Amino acid sequence: MLNDKNLHFIKEKIQDLGIALFHCHSKGLLKISNTIIQTLTVNDNGDILFFINRPKQNLSEFDQEFLVGLNYFKKGKNYFLNIFGKARIVNDPEELLYIMDLSQEEINNALNHRVLIKVKILKVDFYNNEPAKKHYLLHKAQSYLYSLLDWGEPGTRSFDFSTNSPLQHYGF
Repeated sequence: MLNDKNLHFIKEKIQDLGIALFHCHSKGLLKISNTIIQTLTVNDNGDILFFINRPKQNLSEFDQEFLVGLNYFKKGKNYFLNIFGKARIVNDPEELLYIMDLSQEEINNALNHRVLIKVKILKVDFYNNEPAKKHYLLHKAQSYLYSLLDWGEPGTRSFDFSTNSPLQHYGF
């Protein structure tokens, strides 16, 4: 139940920001290039779906599953998100049709020019940049105390959606 509330909160924030910087953390010889992505949707299972430009190499040469980082930030917003998850390349037309409500033309375009990436959210760090204006002195004291105790910033929250943490081996 708690994870449902957290996931709903994260979904709202992702949809509000919409755009992220995609970082591939694959250990394979070929990596998908870092790129800016536009989020298509976030489903109730904690999956983020988006398209990237199709690489020049054959998709079979890439790892089909790999760890990624998504950095969501938008100018003018008082918060940002860092998301870590496990990505999977979706290249099967039937699965594309099942996952997304796309026309046949959109599916053909996706298969020829773009690649659908599905990221299972494992960990989210939410950062709130808005300082407390009414209690500025209290906010400064709290920030100082948090930095002394190495607890992170008071406007920072972390959400862990993984059951077992494969992120330990990647320094997250």
